[in-house]
Amino acid sequence: MELLADENVAPRVVEAVRKAGFVVYTIDEKGLKGAPDEKIISLARKDKLTILTHDKDFGNLLHYPLRSHAGVILLRFKNQSPDNVTRYFIPFLKTIGIEKIKGRLIIFREDRVKIV
Repeated sequence: MELLADENVAPRVVEAVRKAGFVVYTIDEKGLKGAPDEKIISLARKDKLTILTHDKDFGNLLHYPLRSHAGVILLRFKNQSPDNVTRYFIPFLKTIGIEKIKGRLIIFREDRVKIV
């Protein structure tokens, strides 16, 4: 699984995900800084990247129907600090299989994970 970190994902979270052994690209590395969501989802579809974001817009199933992309992981923590996000998110990534993410919307919180 390869991830595309939206601009709102802290660099420390991106670095922690990389250190955990996952491939993650940033919007800036892909040349899309400031790009609209439609361009980001288009790149993610083309490159088969799972989007990692705090942006609820990517959770809109009318605009981004399930199975039309490689997945969206929506981070909805009460405490959005990089330390808190990585504390919960890294173990999740290590245990979830790609088949559970591909084409799905994952809403991730401290106390629960919802897979749509």
